[in-house]
Formats: sequence, structure tokens, C-alpha cells
Amino acid sequence: MDQKQMVAVPTLAQEVYSRLRENIMNGDFSPGEKISIRKIAERYAVSTMPVREALNKLQSEGFVHFERRSIYVSQLSSKDLIEIFKIRMNLEEMAMEWSYPNIGENELIELTKLVKEMDDKIDSPIEWNVLNKQFHTKIYSYSHSKPMLEILNAVWGRVEPYMNIYAASAYHLSLSQKEHGQMIEYMAKKEWDRLQALTSDHIQKTCHAILEKLP
Repeated sequence: MDQKQMVAVPTLAQEVYSRLRENIMNGDFSPGEKISIRKIAERYAVSTMPVREALNKLQSEGFVHFERRSIYVSQLSSKDLIEIFKIRMNLEEMAMEWSYPNIGENELIELTKLVKEMDDKIDSPIEWNVLNKQFHTKIYSYSHSKPMLEILNAVWGRVEPYMNIYAASAYHLSLSQKEHGQMIEYMAKKEWDRLQALTSDHIQKTCHAILEKLP
């Protein structure tokens, strides 16, 4: 006998959460910026209740924080940023190690296509940022480890708003694109040591570039 199954439908609060999280990620709301519940409700044409629910969830994930009666986009200290990038570097080294044996011709074609798309978006930092995350996530998806991807996604989320600072520099974007191409080259040539060294250096350069721009 067939059993009826419930189909999950996103609630209004979940939709507001998704949109607000994306706005924080792409820099519409900057780190340290004060958030108005009323203005967000007007922006999304909803009542204040789903906005409050969305903000509570974002607070639990570290994207915003409540201070007395005000709400602010979380702003990382230099120490916090360094520590998160160090965590990211260690996780990505492990993810690269797990992914590396599973990268063949088809995977290299996928990655090369992404890098070419990023070349086309070099003058659009926000779109480049989206593709940049897709590039790195694509590599680590070859690890076939759902827990690894979930943890990396959470770590990326904490620093993603700051990636807009990094992407504002044409020099840094050009350098990143060059290094992305080198990563693919090392994968194709099976030069594991050089790939790991470049991956770590790539992440460290990103961290240092952001630190230089912090107030």
C-alpha cells in the first residue's frame, strides 16, 4: 500500500533567510552595518515576524549579532579572520587530498570551463566571486564526502562577505585566475606536492589581501 509523503514547502521566514543571507554574502549589507527589521520587511514586502525569525537563524550561524535593541552584520576581527582562514586552509588541504585521486579528464574539463567563465566575469567582481566559490567547491565535491562539503561551506560562509573586498582589486583577480589555471595544470600532470603548496599559498594570499583592506 502506498504511503502518503509530506512535501516540504519553504516557509516565508526561510525565504527571507535565504535572500538576506545572499545579500550579506554579496556585500549588499557590509560587515558592521546596522540592520533595520522594518526596512528589510519593506524591502521583501513581508511582515516583521518572518524577518525576525530569519535574523535569529542568521545569528545562530554567526552572520549577524544582536546588541541591545540593535542588529548588526557580524564583523570579524583580524584575529578571527586569520583563524578562520587557517581552518579553511587545513580543511581544504584534506579535501584536496581526498578529491585528487578522483580527478580525471572529465573533471579537468569541468574545472577548465569554470575558469574560462571566470575570465569572462573578471570585470564583474560579484559574479566572479560566485564562480570562484563554485570552482573551489567543484574540486572538493570530487572527494564524494558530504560532511566535508557541509563543513567547508560553513567556513566559507563566515568569510564570504569579505571576499568582496578581495575581488575589488583587479590585480588580485588576475593573480587568482593565473593560480586557478596552475592548479588545473598540476592536477593534469599529477604533480601533487606542487598542487598542495599552491593551494595553501593561494588561501594565504587571499587572507593577507583582505587583512590589508580592513579598517
